[in-house]
Amino acid sequence: MGRKKGRLGSMLWKHGLAIGKFLLKSKLLMILLALAVFGFWSGKHARQDPSVVPFQELFENLSVVSYREAPSDTNARFVVQLAARGRVFQQYDVDAHRFLPPPRGRDYGRSISGTTYRALRVRGHVERGFWLELPDSSDHSLLPEQFNELYRTTLDFVKPVNTVSVILGTLSGYSVGYRAATWSSSLANPAVQKRVLSMPQIGRVIAREAWRRVLLEPVVMARESDADRFASVRGMQRVYTNFFRLAVNDSDRFIPQEAARLDSLGRVRDAHTMLAFVEAVRRASSDTTNMTSDDFRAIEEWASLLDRRGHWAAGAAPPEREDRLRYFGTLTWYGLAPAPQNEHRIWMGPRLLVREGDMEGFVADDIPLTGVGCPIAWREWLRRGNGALNADTWTAQWMRESRQFSDAVEFTRDMADKLQGK
Repeated sequence: MGRKKGRLGSMLWKHGLAIGKFLLKSKLLMILLALAVFGFWSGKHARQDPSVVPFQELFENLSVVSYREAPSDTNARFVVQLAARGRVFQQYDVDAHRFLPPPRGRDYGRSISGTTYRALRVRGHVERGFWLELPDSSDHSLLPEQFNELYRTTLDFVKPVNTVSVILGTLSGYSVGYRAATWSSSLANPAVQKRVLSMPQIGRVIAREAWRRVLLEPVVMARESDADRFASVRGMQRVYTNFFRLAVNDSDRFIPQEAARLDSLGRVRDAHTMLAFVEAVRRASSDTTNMTSDDFRAIEEWASLLDRRGHWAAGAAPPEREDRLRYFGTLTWYGLAPAPQNEHRIWMGPRLLVREGDMEGFVADDIPLTGVGCPIAWREWLRRGNGALNADTWTAQWMRESRQFSDAVEFTRDMADKLQGK
């Protein structure tokens, strides 16, 4: 028996020595190994507390599923899917207030009657605005320079960093080493997932964050180059945004009066949809509210009404000239007037560049800046200071999609500061 163990040990040593010699001869493998060690070191020296809940990672990867139990159902139900590194590890039923196992296989019912709001990730922020000049010719495409200004500003600076990060992360062992070192605090760790989901009232926080995700869907502007279509969508988004902001603080009680006017004209469903949306916004304004499927449906139905009609005032404006002028003047005061025909200029203010799956676009700052409609994972992008990015903000924003490299950047920066100090 002892001889067999000795032979086995000798064989393992021999093969291990051969593998070691091969690794030493292979420069590529040596580089990968060195990067893996460096990544592990960076992860161990990362400023992470294992006891801190990874809210950032949790909320920026959640998606929302709207579905009906049967095609004949009139009301949709909502489920929040929690994911880490592209894999759903848990679901949260908004109405049942409980967590469910992740979906297995393909759910035929949801694929037929369901809508999925995929994770919406920020890829940059543009702090300046500009006037978008719409072409006044037979060519209804946005000018190339304007198209780039809308969708690529800031991204041109981010791309080199992201490209290098992806190459290093994919072809090297840096990411492997870094993830191994930070496994104890990563949301991909089942132990961390269990700890997060056992937190008191975490379901309520998740439901509120999912509500914000659905709230932002109507104002996501995808890459649209047709000027007419762009103007139409932006017109609807403007009304949707300003109505939301008014719902947050309607000190003049304009909305209840407008709903009562629509109700008196026989537009009962429109009035109910308007008030339901306002009620959902009011409930979301309180941190202690448990959001329900009714609050999610209120967003879908209100956005659908605006998209379908263009404006609720269509066919419901006062017939008398003076009353009509007064009515549209009031709408203009609140920023709710219908979009004028043949617009030539549209103001594009500060905006967050976003990605939803393979789709790239932007979301104007207006709704997130209200606080009520700002996702937790977006808040660091909207912090206002003296207009300059400090070192920590630079790390958070410019290396957002490959944040495991931020510690290496900070280490290099600290070393450079020390050398300059000497």
